[in-house]
Amino acid sequence: MAGAAQASTQVITSSSNELLQDPQFTEFRSNKGKSDFWRKEADNKNGKGDVGSSKDTAFDDEGSVRIRFRNATDDFSATPGVSQEVAGLKPNTDYTLSFYYNDKKGDNSPSQLLAGVLGANGKTLKEKSIHVTDLSDSPKGAVKKSFRQASLSFNSGDNTSAVIYTRMRITDTSGINMDGDIGKQTEVRLDEFALKSQ
Repeated sequence: MAGAAQASTQVITSSSNELLQDPQFTEFRSNKGKSDFWRKEADNKNGKGDVGSSKDTAFDDEGSVRIRFRNATDDFSATPGVSQEVAGLKPNTDYTLSFYYNDKKGDNSPSQLLAGVLGANGKTLKEKSIHVTDLSDSPKGAVKKSFRQASLSFNSGDNTSAVIYTRMRITDTSGINMDGDIGKQTEVRLDEFALKSQ
């Protein structure tokens, strides 16, 4: 799961971003995990993962999204997460999608994040797998320093709109104590999204 560390000296925050709605999940938090902008890709009732709000934050006001499984009987092959449709992209332009990722479980975490972008036709423009070990040299959040910046670069092609998504997947269930707290053993948090042209 470990990959090469991605060193970064530039801290990207959502303050200069206008393409994404509620990038800091403050509205998501105040609305108890409901959103007009973020789509929750999960089905807790049927064991397909749980997506909710958290008061933890990387910067500024409280709010982030928490992704986890909750029960030992859940389908750990599911990939719960969030997505948002973004309009106003410039065609044939290089963009960087960045966000802050919080996984407190350390190097042996069974959780991995899939970050990606779909074009208007539903085809994948770019997808990247991210593990907490990939971010050891990345910028930290100002409030909760366990948040680490992750990023994904892509070209918009002929698209003026796209769907950005982040999904959690469990890479190895053997390290999960099925008699323990499944939520704590699987959960990750995301905050401070930004989408900027390069």
